Amino acid sequence: MGDFNSFLEFLKLVIITTFSQLTWLLGLLFIFGLILYLFARFTRVTYVKTAGTTLDIVITGWIGTPIHELGHAIFCLIFRHKITEMKLYSPNSTDGTIGYVNHSYDTKSTYQKIGNFFIGVGPIIFGAMVLYALLYFLVPNNTDVFSSIEEQSKSLVRGVRGEWTGVLGSLWDSTLNTLSALFRKSNFADYKFWIFLYLSMCISSHMELSPPDIKGAWRGLLTLVIFFLVFNIIILSLEATGVSAHFGSWWSYFKLESYATGINKWVGTFGALFVFASIISGLNFVVTYIGLTAYNLIRKNGFVNPIW
Repeated sequence: MGDFNSFLEFLKLVIITTFSQLTWLLGLLFIFGLILYLFARFTRVTYVKTAGTTLDIVITGWIGTPIHELGHAIFCLIFRHKITEMKLYSPNSTDGTIGYVNHSYDTKSTYQKIGNFFIGVGPIIFGAMVLYALLYFLVPNNTDVFSSIEEQSKSLVRGVRGEWTGVLGSLWDSTLNTLSALFRKSNFADYKFWIFLYLSMCISSHMELSPPDIKGAWRGLLTLVIFFLVFNIIILSLEATGVSAHFGSWWSYFKLESYATGINKWVGTFGALFVFASIISGLNFVVTYIGLTAYNLIRKNGFVNPIW
């Protein structure tokens, strides 16, 4: 009975370790992916019920959609998927698609199966990278903004790692500092800043994942979870049996936590960019809703329900 209890404790440790690692690495992606999806959906519903679908495509889709599709395509290349057909911007009034990337892969390859997850969420990751580049090239005081983003990223990482004490207050303050630095009065006098605002609105409004994106990502996520479970079973077994001691200082290279500093920097930076994208997407929804609801009221069609 003691051996069975030890086995159960080991299994519990593997599951908790795997869950903690995936939450650490992917938690912010899921949280802000959902937020971006909701804002984008509410905005689209508002357009459809008032001005139709064409206006949204004309205002934001012409640049937001190609960035979205490139996010899929880039990860197809990274994970060696074959792109069979790609349309970066091709609005289709029949089925409602604006662009797409079709791809195939070797179902026997674990690497390529894991790639389905990153291909599915590619628009969020690549969109954040484009926003970072826009901040760098178009915002006059980008040094101040990046400094605030760094503080914001530290708060986000603490939250993902489960260190909740003071995190919400710190995140709120750092987010306000980032927005304050970004929307500084002097920035509005520079035409490049206005270009940044418009492009960031277009990109943020199309970073969300479509149902096919989510379906593909879930297939890859299942393989990713299995990979982490197997990896942790091997690592924790070697530690439990004392085999890891024979590797000496080299053992640290096999443990994911040994790379925590570098991983935290990336996770935090992307998280801060997700926060910014969510705020911009939210503002786009609010402005769109107010403007189109006013238009609807003038036409005596009443208020708009943006949810369904």
